[in-house]
Amino acid sequence: MDKLGLIILAGGLSTRMGQPKALLPWINGESLISHALRKGLDADIQDILISIGDDEQLGLAIQTHIIDTLSNDEKNKVSIVRDSVGRCGPLGGLYSTLAVGTSSAYAVMAVDMPFMEMDLYYDWLYQVNHNDWNAIVPYGESGKSEPMAGIYRPHIASLIQSILVSEDMSLHHALDVIGHVESIDACDYSWELSNINRFEDYQWARALAENEFRRVPLISVVASKRKTGKTTVVTRLVSELQKIGLSADAVAIAGPTETAIRIRTKEQSNLYEISQFMPVDIVILESRSQGIAPIIEVTQEGHTEELISDNMDRVATIEIGKLDQDVPELVRHIQEMMRSLNGRRYC
Repeated sequence: MDKLGLIILAGGLSTRMGQPKALLPWINGESLISHALRKGLDADIQDILISIGDDEQLGLAIQTHIIDTLSNDEKNKVSIVRDSVGRCGPLGGLYSTLAVGTSSAYAVMAVDMPFMEMDLYYDWLYQVNHNDWNAIVPYGESGKSEPMAGIYRPHIASLIQSILVSEDMSLHHALDVIGHVESIDACDYSWELSNINRFEDYQWARALAENEFRRVPLISVVASKRKTGKTTVVTRLVSELQKIGLSADAVAIAGPTETAIRIRTKEQSNLYEISQFMPVDIVILESRSQGIAPIIEVTQEGHTEELISDNMDRVATIEIGKLDQDVPELVRHIQEMMRSLNGRRYC
């Protein structure tokens, strides 16, 4: 099998996000760029090229951040590559990295595709049983090719160079020009191939990542003050989730129609740990503090300036007077998150 290197495309302008995607916090103390880099290092990729675009300030910030996260041995496996041709988008990044690449083939991972896994690239290599290819490109359930998650041979850099002076510098156009492109059916990997373009996409992607390795998925409901309406929101949310088939039963101590079991312990129990043994599909945790990510914050009308949760952890803000407007959209996102969690756990 080809000696596989990794190209991480991290130089996008992030115009829809409003801030550089590569440096956005992810989970477990990682950023999106360090998360992608860790996947390559954990897969023992010896040749990792990080494309940082042609923005000098952004490139310096990414470079400094990456260096701080690497051991000396890991630094020897990683090279940071600035675009040799400016303002050419991802095609420029692909060209600049392939032009200096020494591996026989490179998997390309966009930094805003945080659920992409290295194992998939190896699977796709095995599916192509000949060596007469320039690129291996997956296509998703929409039937559209996903060149930002493809595998490319370095010798096509010369072909890409001619495209960089044309009017159409898209990766899709490049595939038509370079030829010998193998298509891979990746319809079962829609979440892996999804990318994060808007801040809302990022928030819910983080919510999925936070919950992926929990035994029971969890969402916190918080508010900056008492009597804001947290319990009203939780009750309504549980009711709506049950309507779509999710078990999210609310539990109260000594309620009129249900009973909680009280267990004497030597020290205060951790509410999160308790939640992980509840026989439900999802836990809605009502908290007086800032809660556990992902977070829904409840506000009174016109009081959004008093939010206590971090906007990186907060997936929704619910105004207590607009439940009919806000809750259905929230339920839709939770349902999508649960589908994705179930798909990733049992695929």
